[in-house]
Amino acid sequence: MTPTFVQCLALFAGLVSAKPFQQQQAILALSQDAQVRDIHIGDINFIHTTDTHGWLGSHLSQANYDADWGDFVAFVEIFREKVSQLSKDVIVIDTGDKRDGNGLSDATWPPGLRSSEIFNMMDYDLLTLGNHELYTAESTILEYRGTSQSTKFKDKYVCSNVEFIEDDGKRVPFGNKYIKFETPVMKQRVLALSFLFSFQRANNRAIVTPPLQELMEKKWFQSMIEANKEEDVDLIIVFGHLPATDPTEREMQNIHSLIRKYYPNTIIQYFGGHTHIRDFVWLDSKSTCLQSGRFAETVGFLSINMTNTVEPDSPVFTRRYVDFNKKSFKYHLRKLGNDSDVPTSTKKGKTISRLVKDLRNELSLNQKLGYIPKTYYVSARPLDSEENLYHLITQKILPNLVPSKNYEPSMSRFMLINTGSVRYDLYKGPFTKDTEYIVMPFNNDWHFITVPLVVASKVESYLNKGPVIASLGTPSSYHKKHHFGAFQKCPFVKDPNLSEGYTTEDDFGCHGDDTPHSSQKEYDIPNVVQCKDLKNSREEEMDPLKMVHVIFYTFMELDILNAVNSIINDLSLHMKNLTTNDCSHYGGDSTKKLLRDYFAQF
Repeated sequence: MTPTFVQCLALFAGLVSAKPFQQQQAILALSQDAQVRDIHIGDINFIHTTDTHGWLGSHLSQANYDADWGDFVAFVEIFREKVSQLSKDVIVIDTGDKRDGNGLSDATWPPGLRSSEIFNMMDYDLLTLGNHELYTAESTILEYRGTSQSTKFKDKYVCSNVEFIEDDGKRVPFGNKYIKFETPVMKQRVLALSFLFSFQRANNRAIVTPPLQELMEKKWFQSMIEANKEEDVDLIIVFGHLPATDPTEREMQNIHSLIRKYYPNTIIQYFGGHTHIRDFVWLDSKSTCLQSGRFAETVGFLSINMTNTVEPDSPVFTRRYVDFNKKSFKYHLRKLGNDSDVPTSTKKGKTISRLVKDLRNELSLNQKLGYIPKTYYVSARPLDSEENLYHLITQKILPNLVPSKNYEPSMSRFMLINTGSVRYDLYKGPFTKDTEYIVMPFNNDWHFITVPLVVASKVESYLNKGPVIASLGTPSSYHKKHHFGAFQKCPFVKDPNLSEGYTTEDDFGCHGDDTPHSSQKEYDIPNVVQCKDLKNSREEEMDPLKMVHVIFYTFMELDILNAVNSIINDLSLHMKNLTTNDCSHYGGDSTKKLLRDYFAQF
């Protein structure tokens, strides 16, 4: 089907209708001075955050993300006001994971005790939880009682497939199963649901039901359908902590297929999270999904024109990934009103910025513990690079692990960590108290087993061929290999006038990022990395059945046992399968403590 001249004009203006020939978003013109791509205001406009992980105080070592939570709150306040003056609606959404990743959340117990209060000062219209709200009972109780059941958010917090366990053992919904509301300006009737992916490591104060099972087996879903006929709903919002792109589990797509059976003609807008990437997926002519990055690096923006003058029965979608910095916020606010004098801060925003600064000081997050002589990257350098953080950990940090007791020091060691335990790049400069929370927020306890060398030498490879073990992965590993339409892979940008940053490829093309950047190459990250500490390599080469220690985080214990037992069976060794009773406490400092001690010498 060839687009008409009028349709081409619409595309050129950045108005993208989700028709098969119109899946690629037009390139909006760049301002010569600001080099920022504009956002397009529609009938309903969404501001989306996800996976903020406590990053409320900006990225002090990265100018691309220099805004703090107060700057963001001010941006949303002013944006709402300006858009309402245009007689359009704004809906602000968060899709979970608000702790584990920054000292503002993690230097308290439970994590998020103080940061949650600041996070909740944003006037979200819809919000939910992520898996990091469910690792410990304390975090779950804080999230449920402090946010889900708070006066401010009780009618806005949605989680359709998670239940909270009360003190007396009673199971109750973790917020609303769904909500129905009307937008304040255009009076659009909205039905909202929310899902957490099939998370299997929840503590004993929460129960997660796989999303599709929840929809197919629970009575509330059928009751919701009966009470909300298609003719009574203008828009369905499905938001939650699950990936937009997931070629393995396809949970978002499965949810969409089921809901589409009951609402075949309704616009359905999805918002995802969890995999820490910028992503946008075209699901059908009336449905898309936006995922807005991580760590307060991205503000996701999406607009929908409910009616399309070119194709009346097809909505118009646009998306933009806004860099979390003051320059971007200022540009979009001034562009929105064509007003160079538009304010970029508010009284509330300034108050929140001051609270963030005061909390940093109270928690001594600026306390200098050492110095980092050069930058180490998680995925922007290959694993064998001297500038790769995992290379540093396996070659320089883990060899310093000393057990709390002297466990046969002559025995060789294979020390494994899951890559997801490392959360962020380590930037050149002061190593502060905050740095260790940013790079490695988790405390870890070490366990070990004793197995033949021939088994230990195969564990790393086995785990890296298996299911994900809380690994972050890389943007390239989650993106699809093929996109709809004739769109081709985006070029790798090398421009000395641009800073390194996101150059996102998605179903609408190569120009979703509001700020053009030079591309940063991303290398695949395995599930685990290991440090081999061989005491007598020549002797061990001659005797593959020589016993060695395999040392690992307790978090990985079941994964390690599964790998070891499978290898034993594959090799037909005359050994019994190992159980948790064969795992012993190894002791020693956590990896983040070893990291701190290493940089204390500089």
